[in-house]
Amino acid sequence: MNKLLTMTFAAALLVALAGPAYADQHEKTVFVTSATFKNNLGGLKGADDKCQTEADSPASIVPSGTYLAWLSDGTDSPDTRFTKSSHPYVLPDGTKIAEDFTDLTDGSLLQKINIDPTGKALGMQLFWTGTKSDGTTFQLFVTCAGWTGDTWPGANGQVGNTIKTDTLWSSYQHDRCKRSHKLACFQQ
Repeated sequence: MNKLLTMTFAAALLVALAGPAYADQHEKTVFVTSATFKNNLGGLKGADDKCQTEADSPASIVPSGTYLAWLSDGTDSPDTRFTKSSHPYVLPDGTKIAEDFTDLTDGSLLQKINIDPTGKALGMQLFWTGTKSDGTTFQLFVTCAGWTGDTWPGANGQVGNTIKTDTLWSSYQHDRCKRSHKLACFQQ
């Protein structure tokens, strides 16, 4: 009996030390940048670099890893560029926004994408996307010339909205390329 109690106690201690059984160590973190940017992002690579810089900042609370911008350029998009995770997508505070990539791109999020990499909750903010909520690209004419800054004066870019959870989270409206907006960044 004493041996059984010792084994039961040891098993309970191991479970307690391991943490919650529901925690997924493969979750992908999502945040909106603290900074805003004009349309000349340096293309997709430049935008990805901006996401990575904020993720790697000393003030950042997000896990280390590779971060890419939720951005399309008329050819490439999150659907073609991202690792399509089968694990949940979460905000820096652990709030789940989607069960996996399929859920992320089904037109409805579980929660708003409204936290920056320092953990600060944001009010209504717009972020550049050029991307439909299914992860595919809009046409080049709503990507501010592929985010290169080579645009005519009235050019527009597609933006998403931090307070939306329906398809408008990624495709809220077109906005002038000369304006500044944030980026949404996704861990790969």
